[in-house]
Amino acid sequence: MEELQLTLTPARVDQRNFGLMLSNWRVGQVINALVVDRMPSGGMLLSAGGREFVTPMDLPVQPGNRLQLEVQKIAPQLVLKAFLPDAIAGSGKTQSAPLSNPLVSADTRVANTATLLSTIAASPPLRAFISQSPALTALFASLTGQALPSSLLSSGSLAQAVAQSGLLTEANLAAGRDARAKGSAKTQLTQIQRMLGEMTTAGLQPESRGSLSSLSELTNAALANLGQQQLTSIPQDGGSQRWVFSLPLELSAGFIDLSMTVERDASGAQGSSEDQEWRVQLQLELPSAGPIKAVVTMKGSDISIVLQSQSASVREVLEQTFSDLRNRLIISDFRVKRLVAEPVMVSPPPLDPPSGFKASA
Repeated sequence: MEELQLTLTPARVDQRNFGLMLSNWRVGQVINALVVDRMPSGGMLLSAGGREFVTPMDLPVQPGNRLQLEVQKIAPQLVLKAFLPDAIAGSGKTQSAPLSNPLVSADTRVANTATLLSTIAASPPLRAFISQSPALTALFASLTGQALPSSLLSSGSLAQAVAQSGLLTEANLAAGRDARAKGSAKTQLTQIQRMLGEMTTAGLQPESRGSLSSLSELTNAALANLGQQQLTSIPQDGGSQRWVFSLPLELSAGFIDLSMTVERDASGAQGSSEDQEWRVQLQLELPSAGPIKAVVTMKGSDISIVLQSQSASVREVLEQTFSDLRNRLIISDFRVKRLVAEPVMVSPPPLDPPSGFKASA
């Protein structure tokens, strides 16, 4: 293996809690890391120990690759030794195949909590492996319990899911709201990651070793995905703000991802609440209906709702609910400006920094 010495700095979202982040790390400890993305500056964004770090070094790896990092120094700077497998390091080439495991059907480079829970639900070997550890069983049960229930979906359950998503974990810690931070999905995923990292493969049967590897990859990928959402949600200059969420929605057949983006128009950020324009995008893909996207725009009491689907039959079903939806909005003191269903192709919400509504899709 090739060895490289790295000096890491915490990603912006974690800078205020750097000491807390490393409270459980020790010199000599070996940590698994996931390469999340390449930075515009040429460095790399790494996810390790449930946290995101930036290294200025352009490593010979691609997003989705995994590294082993040995802690050499914690203060005043975080210094780690990276072990690059020969298959990745090669002769300085950056092309490499992503890790794969026969138990994991999803692409773990873009996996999220819904992918993790859905894969476990569909895999008896993974469930059997988890059941051998009461602590792991409790953590996964708690994580599953935070999924949005499709049968009881409401504004209250959605608000609770957003609060537990992990997006505000560090903000809650900084504000002394330890109970909220402890109950977040990010904290639970971090605990699962740490527990899996401490397990040894010695004496394990091949199926159990595969389950351990699969759970580690999926958990690390889910944490990296959440970290990317946090980075995207960092306030931008000019008053514009975007919050990005990825929430697991429980269905009878398993779990799907509900992507949600909340944006505030920069032009009205400094004015009164009546002047501020907000936009909420929700996107999901149902097994029987395909991808569906909803765009809700609000300014004061004015509200517009656009539902998008490529299926004519799905749009027809949605339109049948418009009369009741309009009445409910009017009763809630909204002025309905627009309520339509359109045949627009749905694409994943972008994760680039917000630049105002005009630049948004």
